[in-house]
Amino acid sequence: MNIVYLYLSTAAIFLVVDIIGLRFLVKPVFDRHVEHLFADPFRMGPAAVFYLAYVAGILYFVSLPALRNQDPQSALIAGALLGLLAYGTYEFTNFATLRDWSMQQVVVDTIWGAVLTGTSAWAGVTLTRMVT
Repeated sequence: MNIVYLYLSTAAIFLVVDIIGLRFLVKPVFDRHVEHLFADPFRMGPAAVFYLAYVAGILYFVSLPALRNQDPQSALIAGALLGLLAYGTYEFTNFATLRDWSMQQVVVDTIWGAVLTGTSAWAGVTLTRMVT
């Protein structure tokens, strides 16, 4: 049952924090550089698949080991590193291959991925330890 609570709490935190960050930090930068590339309407299905799979990856690579070791701080650090790698892969690939992609997008979104993933992993582990 711990894994279900860990998944749901991490996913909820990830989603809420990401909505705030996308709205106020990431979207304004992306609007400035690549607004003309945005899908209209927004495709919710692929976004949902990403969120569900990425949170599962956070649990597998970060949160479950941290929970087993009773070490939420390691979830923060490992989560931040996972976020840097995952978001950095996306951003640097786009910067290398897409004409209108900017270094500002790379920096903002890569840092955002680290903060979002680390915070979500840490909070999910912390909440799970408190409840179970």
